[in-house]
Amino acid sequence: MSIQAEQSVLYAVLTDSSRMKECDLEPHEFSDWHHQEAFSAARDIVNQGEIADLVTVCEVLEKRVPGVDFAKYLAGVLENAFCGSAFGQYVEIVHKSYRKRQALNIAQTLKTALSEGQDGDPVDTAIQQLMSLNQLGRNYDHDMKSVMAAGLRMIDEAMDADGIIGIPSGLSDLDDCMGGFHDTDLIVVGARPAMGKTAFMLNLALAAKQPVGVISAEQGHEQMGLRLMSIEGKLDSQKIRTGGFYDNEWDELRKTVNGLSDKPIRVNDEPGMKINALIRQARDWKYRYGIKALYVDYLQKIKASDSRAKRHEQVGEVAGSLKNLARELEIPVIALAQVSRECEKRPNKRPMNSDLADASEIEKEADEIMFLYRDEVYNPDTPDKGIAEIDLSKNRHGPTGLVRCVFTGKFMRFDQLAPKTFQEQYGGSA
Repeated sequence: MSIQAEQSVLYAVLTDSSRMKECDLEPHEFSDWHHQEAFSAARDIVNQGEIADLVTVCEVLEKRVPGVDFAKYLAGVLENAFCGSAFGQYVEIVHKSYRKRQALNIAQTLKTALSEGQDGDPVDTAIQQLMSLNQLGRNYDHDMKSVMAAGLRMIDEAMDADGIIGIPSGLSDLDDCMGGFHDTDLIVVGARPAMGKTAFMLNLALAAKQPVGVISAEQGHEQMGLRLMSIEGKLDSQKIRTGGFYDNEWDELRKTVNGLSDKPIRVNDEPGMKINALIRQARDWKYRYGIKALYVDYLQKIKASDSRAKRHEQVGEVAGSLKNLARELEIPVIALAQVSRECEKRPNKRPMNSDLADASEIEKEADEIMFLYRDEVYNPDTPDKGIAEIDLSKNRHGPTGLVRCVFTGKFMRFDQLAPKTFQEQYGGSA
């Protein structure tokens, strides 16, 4: 079946070289070496702005592979093969056949490595190679027509979704500013301890209402489960920890647990996780469960591949790898980050980009950076009790600014701040 599909692709290209523009195959994906050489020659001819047909292709091949009668072979292909409107299907068959052959080769190499006891981690190598097969056929070379078409599709999606084309945050003011969390973006959320950044991340994960993955290098899945119960059910977190519920509250807890059990959220709580393990897990979640976003708690807790490197180099590797992962899986990656205690030495303790640990490495990779701040942590008498500030300090795709929301500590919830009345905002009467 693969050989026939390859011949049908060649037939289409040699009878109408404009079809080459619709084809994202590479010569090495063909199983027959005649087909590899013929397709390579045809593609080179088309790239030079000329027409690829039996005559021009054979002329090139006579110089590249002297002594081989390509004219006879390709004439047979043109006589016996056919394509019609199924060109795209034949291209896909060639893609799949190539991936199958490569997968079999990887499996055989793994079997040999394991049986011979080779050094290194052959299983990890095989997994990475198998995952990379899913990138085959993805086109990264675009003309302006396709670039403009993609831009228009994003505008249409934004119009249909009332401006939110990414994963929602659950906070309409933040979504109005960012348009949601966008595919391929790395979003960094920085905060000092006690600001509620893990709770904030879980609020975001629940608000997505789509399959998502959570990497928890900070807490175990049991603690994450308790927090999710409190957030989703609006249940007192202290009572959840101590079991001090009244009878009617137990009913609400059971209802909350049943609802959460059906949520499409995956959690990995491996302590001391290395970045390569994180990448493997995210790929697995993407291909098995179709996750639409990845949440990481937190960036500086993820270990780099080289523990001997300087600290800023390790953080740079992790941040860069998370950004590349977002692009590879075409999902947003939302990573929490610890903020240096230096900000607490200032009169205004609100963090800035420079307060991120190894800030330059993180700032370089992040598409958006936001900081979580609650004034009541430092100033118990503040008039802003129960208020959390989200300072969007970097936004590659739009405006920066400050968003205020409600934080209810006993429920660990971040909610949209109710709009002020006319009198509250401006004074006087409407």
